[in-house]
Amino acid sequence: MAIKSSVSGSHIRYLVITGYVLVVVIMIAGLFLVYNKLVSFSEKKIRGEDLSELLIVGNTLSKLYEIESVQGFFSKEGTEAYFEKYQTLLPEIKTNLDSLRSLSQDTLRTATLDTIGVLVEEKHENLEQIAELLDSLRKSPRIIRETQYTYVPNALNEQIRDYLNTKNLLPEEEAKSDTSVVYGRRRRLADRIRDVFVARSDSTVLVDKKTVISQEDFKLAIDTVVNMVRYSERLDLQNRKKFEYALLDRQSQMYLTNTMLTARIDQLLKGIEKEELEKSIRLLEEKDAAVSSSFKTVYGVSWLAILIALFFGILFLIDFNKSQRYKKQLERSNEHIRKLLASREELMLAVSHDIKAPMSSILGYIELMDSKRDSGNNQRELQNMKLSGRHILQLATNLLDFQKLESGTWVVKETNFNLFDLIDETTASFKPIADSKKLRFVPDIRLPKDLTCYGDAYVIRQIMGNIISNAIKYTQEGTVAVSAVISEEKGNRELLFKVKDTGAGIDKKDQAVIFEEFKQLDSDDPRHGRSEGSGLGLAITKRLVEMMDGKIGLESERGKGSEFFVILPLQPEQPDQPTEVPVPSPTHYSLEGVSVLLIDDDHIQLSMTAEMLRRKNMTVIAESRPENALAILQRQSFDILFVDIQMPQINGFKLAEQIRAQRAGKDVQTPIIGLSAKSGLSQKDLADSGFTDFLMKPFTSSQLYGIIHTYVTGGDATAIETETPQPPATKGAAALIDFVKDDPATSKEILGTFISETTAAIPRLESALKENNLSLAGELAHKMLPVFEMTGDKTLTSLLRKLENKDDLSSPEQRQVIDSIRGHIREAEKLTAKLNKDGGKKGDNTSR
Repeated sequence: MAIKSSVSGSHIRYLVITGYVLVVVIMIAGLFLVYNKLVSFSEKKIRGEDLSELLIVGNTLSKLYEIESVQGFFSKEGTEAYFEKYQTLLPEIKTNLDSLRSLSQDTLRTATLDTIGVLVEEKHENLEQIAELLDSLRKSPRIIRETQYTYVPNALNEQIRDYLNTKNLLPEEEAKSDTSVVYGRRRRLADRIRDVFVARSDSTVLVDKKTVISQEDFKLAIDTVVNMVRYSERLDLQNRKKFEYALLDRQSQMYLTNTMLTARIDQLLKGIEKEELEKSIRLLEEKDAAVSSSFKTVYGVSWLAILIALFFGILFLIDFNKSQRYKKQLERSNEHIRKLLASREELMLAVSHDIKAPMSSILGYIELMDSKRDSGNNQRELQNMKLSGRHILQLATNLLDFQKLESGTWVVKETNFNLFDLIDETTASFKPIADSKKLRFVPDIRLPKDLTCYGDAYVIRQIMGNIISNAIKYTQEGTVAVSAVISEEKGNRELLFKVKDTGAGIDKKDQAVIFEEFKQLDSDDPRHGRSEGSGLGLAITKRLVEMMDGKIGLESERGKGSEFFVILPLQPEQPDQPTEVPVPSPTHYSLEGVSVLLIDDDHIQLSMTAEMLRRKNMTVIAESRPENALAILQRQSFDILFVDIQMPQINGFKLAEQIRAQRAGKDVQTPIIGLSAKSGLSQKDLADSGFTDFLMKPFTSSQLYGIIHTYVTGGDATAIETETPQPPATKGAAALIDFVKDDPATSKEILGTFISETTAAIPRLESALKENNLSLAGELAHKMLPVFEMTGDKTLTSLLRKLENKDDLSSPEQRQVIDSIRGHIREAEKLTAKLNKDGGKKGDNTSR
């Protein structure tokens, strides 16, 4: 379920991220497209110059249309109006053409404008010529009249004059022509064109003169003249008609030329106007298209973003609902797991204390019986009891071993060991258990007796012990057979270890889960029932086998028994490594004269440990103030040091570092053993701080003597699990003096210290709990924990461990802690009173 929740949460996270990324990508793409459209829109804007050109062209065309609106080339008034209008608007037209030429960037248009300029000039010249022609036409009637009346050829005039002279008809004064022509100065073209439209006095002067002649002479003269003039009139009329035709033809040609020039100019200007209008219309259409395209892009992107948002929103809601369901299921699973973990913790504590406390008691009584025996008849039984008791004690450590394997704090201790001795001793230790169940125990050890291997002997012993113990546990009758052989394959040496039983057997479906933790199988056979235990033996065994790169498996059939096999790789002997040797009984350790410095702020623990050491005739200095340790070491040398790790004044790690620094450079380094009730301490951290080894509280005298024997006299205490807490042989306050109960004085001293120290700690603990000072409460609980673990009070030790871990306790739990401590104090006071009473009776008996 946790995996599903994790996957679902991850899926939702990726889904949301993907949705945002897609929306952002689409928005960026849309903005990019809109930006391009806007850039295109801005590039397609109508320039002011384009509008100016269009306005100038329109203005020029309007000027030309205004000129052409004046009609009447064949009338004087019309011609004058047309020329005046053209002369007035011509400068503006030229200015417009120059402006268009300066604004134009097209060479073709510039050439067109130059052509229009040339045509305008040609039109102007043509109009000047028309003006000259019209000036001649204006004068033509007077010339015609003059020709009609006065024009006579010179030869005819001479004949007439001669005739009149002959007839003596001429007057005395010389007769002159009626018409006289006065010639002026030559004028410029502009003055002559202006004379066309502005009336001036005629240059012809009429002079009237009279000559008196007789009637007969006059008639004769008239007849003669008339006859002569008639011929002249006919000739003059023909010349006049030819002249008029020529004028009309020239006028028509000039009008056509003007019309053609006007049309050409109009055509060119309209072409420019059309181009500008088309350009403007095209730009407007392109702008409209760009705006429309931008709108469509924004519209499409918006809808696409909305659809994507809706799509991913729906997916998110679906996944969110799934995650909510997974969350609820996970919460239920977590609650179930929490309860399982709490149950497992309680199970570990309960099983370990329930097994280890009586086993410690058995071993203690065996030691006493062994030391006080007066015959050798029970020697073999006592030895078997010791072996069985130690084995059961090691089985009780399975729970703690599993915790170490899970947390990764298991420390592998490899040494050279004799494989045959290891297998034989481990197998033999289970014979008493099998015999007690009336089982046939058949060991078959086919190993060389002189084969030395390198590895962790304790792990191999643990693996074998778990499998053999499991076989005996689930076999109610029949046989348990153990075999061990060496196999070699491809140059690799392996140990093949098998355990076969005639128990109930295991179903196929259960064989897949048999190696899981807390897994116990029910038996259908009422004779077998359900075996007791933690359900961790095979789980620990499998993890230990895998840690050694081995293999474990089983073959089983329901109702016919099971066969477990283990294959472990063996390493050859390492000459430069230590060799495991058989461990003698702690009572046989020769520790007399060993000097020990014991540093612990707990007076109760300090007193009990010191008494254990003194019973072996060791020299002991017990110091409750760790700050005095360096001064003591400055004055005196010791064979071994025991230092409590958690002390309020100074941390044990720091004190060990200071001791190592003080004794740096000396030839012999004194071993420093750490003491603590806290499990799970890292071996590396201990070694880095200067500790040689570690002994977990509470510990037995055997463990204490064994570790001293190892580091002082050069022995080996591998067989003793020094990191496993050892509960007392008895429970209650009596457990505090169980190991010295034959010494009333020492017992009273220990009980007195317990009563005084614990009584003084109660007010401080009550105050800390009332003020919710978890730090102070944790320190006090840590100090009390080893002592009350010795009493076997599981409920109290469980609550003290919570305080040690700075967990808050409820009000009933706080009251329970105080009441339990006071109950143990009252019990200790009763024991003290009893010891005093017994001591008094003993004194009376002695006196009698």
